[in-house]
Amino acid sequence: MIKGVNRQIIEITETGNPYFERALLVVRPSFADSSDERIREEAHRLVQAAGGYSGLRRNRKKRQRLWLVSGGMGIAGLFLGCLLTSLIR
Repeated sequence: MIKGVNRQIIEITETGNPYFERALLVVRPSFADSSDERIREEAHRLVQAAGGYSGLRRNRKKRQRLWLVSGGMGIAGLFLGCLLTSLIR
């Protein structure tokens, strides 16, 4: 069953980003009565402010750190295994 939805959506077609051709923003119901010009200004400001990929970079750094820690633990385990093997013989 499909229910009716009464939402105001703003479509930005010029994002200034080569990866994305458009952005769709849903206006909060409490601001739906604001002037169209004000809503469009806020939409453009939001899209321009979101221009970077800082979240993805942070995730990449976390992933790199995880690989380094995992690799270090693996090397430490290998070293301890060899040490224990040589002590048992």
